[in-house]
Amino acid sequence: MRPRTWTTGRCRLYCLRPQVPVVWLGSVQTQGQQAELYACEDCVQTLNALVWEALRQRDRAPAR
Repeated sequence: MRPRTWTTGRCRLYCLRPQVPVVWLGSVQTQGQQAELYACEDCVQTLNALVWEALRQRDRAPAR
């Protein structure tokens, strides 16, 4: 895993704060359009927690 490269900019994930340290998460696509997604540390942590919660729920789901 390569280290994250942080830059100063607007968080485009949850908080939308301007001029904070952000990291590139990847490209996102909606309705045929694509944009770069940058997030601050707080929002990255929130996203990480949501992903782990979804994984735990998936693992507890009954087999089909």
